[in-house]
Amino acid sequence: MWNLTTGLIGFSAGLSLLFAWGEFIRKNTKGQTQIQGLLFLFASLFQAHTFLTATGLYQFFPHLYLIHLPFTACIGALLKRYFSELWDESPNRNQFSYWELAPAAVVMVFLLPFYLSSGEEKIALHSKYQIEGVPLKFQITILIAVSPIFYAAFYVFSNMVKYIRVERFKNSAHIRLVGIVVGIGAFSSLVGVYTLFFHQRHGLELVSTLIAFLLIGIYLLRQKSPELWGEVQKIVIEEKKYQTSQLGGINLESLHNQLKYLMDVERIYRDESINLEKLAIEMKLSEHQLSEYLNLHQKKNFFNLINFYRIKEAKELFASHPERNILTIAYDVGFPSKSTFYDAFKREVGTSPSEFRKSLKS
Repeated sequence: MWNLTTGLIGFSAGLSLLFAWGEFIRKNTKGQTQIQGLLFLFASLFQAHTFLTATGLYQFFPHLYLIHLPFTACIGALLKRYFSELWDESPNRNQFSYWELAPAAVVMVFLLPFYLSSGEEKIALHSKYQIEGVPLKFQITILIAVSPIFYAAFYVFSNMVKYIRVERFKNSAHIRLVGIVVGIGAFSSLVGVYTLFFHQRHGLELVSTLIAFLLIGIYLLRQKSPELWGEVQKIVIEEKKYQTSQLGGINLESLHNQLKYLMDVERIYRDESINLEKLAIEMKLSEHQLSEYLNLHQKKNFFNLINFYRIKEAKELFASHPERNILTIAYDVGFPSKSTFYDAFKREVGTSPSEFRKSLKS
């Protein structure tokens, strides 16, 4: 029977198939791309199966009935391997394991007599199941097929809890989207198991409707944020660094303001003898803490930071005091020699101090 719901499910089956085709024909495909393609392909099989069943078209293709279940049993393993690249940095993270096929193999063994039966027998059994409910053997088979999806969801969420801070989760739409996508997948499986064991009609259609909305949402997300996966990877890398950070419990905003005051107001960089140890003492940090803060949050090491402020003031003095000697200005802003000033200035600005001063005049 055709209606809006079945139309949506059929549309999502075609959309997912297009996704899969797009992943497979990409140039220079990697393991991650191939896994994406398989996930979309298996989702398309699931949606197509629901569409044929809900519309009654399976009677014209009875041998396609339940053909999706062994592939559904592989989805959990694929999801786990797909997301393992975020958390696991070992070189063998995507190494194939035959144990991942165990649920699919069990499903195949349980369903083999059904697959070998005639088309008429399949149609008769399906008609009987609609009246009496799905027999226990098939219930267990379907439960085995979807169980790896629950494990994959647990794997993703447990790693989120382990690596992602609550504040980052609240502030990052990218991380929240990953959680929503995996959560909807797990919730859809849970709904399917509930309707299966409690003989609720239209359970399969309800699950496929949720998946249809998920697939459409993924399409819209890919249009809006093509680099979504890369952004999530960056966030996880930063969060994993934070786990081993020596700055835990330190107010980073306060550190930022303190450093800004020392540089902009006290101009501590003018001291020729300033070094990492002295600045750390001023900020009441250890050298390791200060070094980590500068590298991760200021994106500069100590010497780059000091030279940045020295050259910034030197450029201001060149503009406001064109009569002053270049070397005098270099000493005033904290450089200990002419050579270090010229080298640092050219690295920072791209031209020598004298060329920069000429450009100001012109």
